[in-house]
Amino acid sequence: MSDPKKPKRTPPNLRESQKEQLLRYVVSTLPYSIWWKDRDCVYIGTNELNARGAGLSRPDDIIGLTDHDLPWTTEEAEHYIRVDKAVMASGESLLNIEETQRQADGSHRYLLTCKVPLKDEDGEVFGILGAWTDITDRKLTELALARAKDEAERANRAKSDFLAAVSHELRTPLTLILSPLERLIEAQLGALPGEVREELKLIRRNTARLLNVVNDLLDFSKAEAARMEVDWEPVDVHRFTALLLNDIRPSAVARGRTLAITGDAPGVVLLDRYKYERILLNLLSNALKFSHAGGRIEVALRALDDASFELCVRDEGIGIAGDDLGKLFSKFTQIDGSVKRRYEGTGLGLSLVKQFAELMRGSVSIESELGRGTAVCVRLPRSAAGAAQRHAADAGDGDARRHAEGDPSSVRSTAQTRRWLSALPPAGASSDGSPLAPGAAAPDVEPPSRSPPGSAGAEADRPLLLLVDDNPDMRQFMRVLLSPSYRLLEAADGLEAQRLIERSPPHVIVSDVMMPVMSGIELTAWLKAHPVLRHVPIILVTARADDEAVASGLDGGADEYLVKPFSPRELLARVRSMVRLYESYRKLGAEQAEIARHSGMAQVAMDILHSVGNTLNSAGISTDLVQDRLARSRLPRLARAFSELAGGEPDPAGPPDLAEPAASRGESLRRYIELALVAVEQEQQETAADVARLREHLDTIRDAIRAQERYAYRNAYRTERLSLNEVVQESLRVHGSVLVNARAAVRIDLRPVGDVMANRHDVLTILYNLLDNARAALGEGGTREPWIAIETWQDGADVCCAVEDSGPGIPEGSRVQVFQYGFTTKEGASGIGLHFSANRMKNFGGSIRVEDGREGGARVVLAFQAAPDAAAPDAAARTP
Repeated sequence: MSDPKKPKRTPPNLRESQKEQLLRYVVSTLPYSIWWKDRDCVYIGTNELNARGAGLSRPDDIIGLTDHDLPWTTEEAEHYIRVDKAVMASGESLLNIEETQRQADGSHRYLLTCKVPLKDEDGEVFGILGAWTDITDRKLTELALARAKDEAERANRAKSDFLAAVSHELRTPLTLILSPLERLIEAQLGALPGEVREELKLIRRNTARLLNVVNDLLDFSKAEAARMEVDWEPVDVHRFTALLLNDIRPSAVARGRTLAITGDAPGVVLLDRYKYERILLNLLSNALKFSHAGGRIEVALRALDDASFELCVRDEGIGIAGDDLGKLFSKFTQIDGSVKRRYEGTGLGLSLVKQFAELMRGSVSIESELGRGTAVCVRLPRSAAGAAQRHAADAGDGDARRHAEGDPSSVRSTAQTRRWLSALPPAGASSDGSPLAPGAAAPDVEPPSRSPPGSAGAEADRPLLLLVDDNPDMRQFMRVLLSPSYRLLEAADGLEAQRLIERSPPHVIVSDVMMPVMSGIELTAWLKAHPVLRHVPIILVTARADDEAVASGLDGGADEYLVKPFSPRELLARVRSMVRLYESYRKLGAEQAEIARHSGMAQVAMDILHSVGNTLNSAGISTDLVQDRLARSRLPRLARAFSELAGGEPDPAGPPDLAEPAASRGESLRRYIELALVAVEQEQQETAADVARLREHLDTIRDAIRAQERYAYRNAYRTERLSLNEVVQESLRVHGSVLVNARAAVRIDLRPVGDVMANRHDVLTILYNLLDNARAALGEGGTREPWIAIETWQDGADVCCAVEDSGPGIPEGSRVQVFQYGFTTKEGASGIGLHFSANRMKNFGGSIRVEDGREGGARVVLAFQAAPDAAAPDAAARTP
């Protein structure tokens, strides 16, 4: 580091030629085109970059030329000379001039030029120095952006004009629908049947809602096109606000919200009554929509100073994240714009609030905290350029008189508030389908028609439908339409529907697509991935009619796609078609179950053949023993001994006569014994012959049975490496419809487990036996909710599977006997299913046992030996 106190060195003394060479080097290396001219605009020098642009081979070739001698156009050359002379005449530099220039190759470039007058020591201008850089790319980008902006603005104006035209065209027919409808309801409401009254109210509510949307679009298009004017008038803003809240308060209370007005009275101010009312209604609409039942909504008015006042609407609702606050006032913007959005709307409300406030020379601010609520404050001037003072003398109580006497603007505002109120969702549910607060008024809707007393069986035979929609009006419409022919369940979102489906599987599901918490697309994906419920048909209903939306729904597994608006006949026809599809699935499932049952019976028959073969084999062994005993009888030896003692052949005479003398009786006794021995020996020979024939017949039967066994058991005991979870899912797919038809909820918990060594067909048969026993046990469970649970887990070296039911269970004393051949606790059962299952599990090296269920039912546990080298599951899968 140099010492600052050390004297600086004297710079080298350059010759004039060296200075000129240094200057040329500097000029040639700068990334700019540089040139210099004399007072007559004749070039006296340039650098290589500018020379190349002019089509010259060397910088010195430009000396003595003018702009007319270079490849510029005549207009460009005259422009350059004119500007150069102006700079030299003024003696002032001219910086950052945008110019065009034709190059030697015929292309055009945009240049950013700086021109500086050259002055001598006396300050006299003797020439000009210029430098330019190529900004063609930047300029072309700017021009493209400008063109795109112009096109976007034209498109935006066209869109606004289109929205305005369509809104104007829609308002007339909507008015001609709504006005006669209101007159009909007011005049004939008491004379109309209940169902007709509710349908008319449904029409009025949704027509008013559509008219509000049309008005929003019309106002938005006017504001966008700067064609909306402000109709200033003196208004007692506190009195006007209180009158509006008095009209709105009953609807807020019916929805479980408290509505209050606080603050001071700013007095008479100049504002646009229509726009102020729209601001207040939009803010109250959001407060009602996003607040919880039982919450408080506060409307606060206060004078800030002599020049302005503030309107604030505060709620105790869900609040908004800080990152999203900046998006709220953008047009057509909602914080949740996905298919799972919880709240309906066009996203224009707060945008219109901001536009209306700014038109009245005010501003809008918002504060919010998640879970605590939101406050939107609108600051408005109390006068318009001093107009308040001019109207103050006429105001006073005039505003109140105009309300009382029917001032046109007051009538218009009242009609607007009435229409806004009539468009609110039914008091029985909020716009997001949430239930009413305790004590809130229930909607005046008659329940669906029910079957007459004594027809409970007919009611149970009707197909069960599940309606899923977050719009209560749509559910009411479909309820009235479908209830005469079907039993109905209703859910406001996909998650609630999921719980209902698991508890009471329906025949058909009709679901909206855009719903909170879980959308219709997500519900469909869950349903079609369920091993038991995947066959339940689902109809998706949506307002999106484009091909992409339809293809997305069908690709996601939906069986039908219904586009709004739809006719009642179309909905009924689609539902009938899906009910027929469900019945086809059910019959197919029953046939598959029957095939599996017969297959299981074949396995049982093989087991019986095996047992009979064992029995016949035992019988053969018994005959061998009889023959051996007869062969070893002492009767032949006794006969030979008697013959030797007698010394002769026995006389074949009759029995001895006891009346004869003793000597004669002895002889007769001897002869009788001889004859008896002969008879016994003859019987022995005949018995041995019979036993030999029996043995021959038993051998024939045993050989036939063994031949059948060899044929039937070719693959019976072949084992393979199996994924137990996959076999369980296959069993549920095959037998799932049987369980659904039993109206039982199926709880499935298949944890990651290792593979097992078993026979796939045997395991499927065992699972069928267990599931069928569980289904049969549910009919004995009383009033308890019927359910069947199947789960798998790893227990050390064992891979376990359990089937549990909510039935009455199996007495502890019978838990060993249930595996014996022929034992059963069910009337009409064969008692061989669990016996077969126990034998097969023993062949696999596993076991089967019966336990108490969690709620008193039966729980049958299968324990398989894990396959060699099976991957160990996570710890979470090791306990049931």
